[in-house]
Amino acid sequence: MLHMDYDWDLDTHGINFDRELNVNFLGWKDGDIFKLVTENGRKRLVKVDDIEAFTRGHKVNGRIS
Repeated sequence: MLHMDYDWDLDTHGINFDRELNVNFLGWKDGDIFKLVTENGRKRLVKVDDIEAFTRGHKVNGRIS
């Protein structure tokens, strides 16, 4: 899905999404973890499944697993 007319701010610390962009329909929630991968020569952020985050000892929704 192509999203146009949104302001994105990228820096070394992350991505700031436009305030009007509603990510709820994607199932994203505060505390979700994403990883950077390369697929077909293209960079992509992929959501880390809660189980993977838990087994790797990442914080899940503010709690250390």
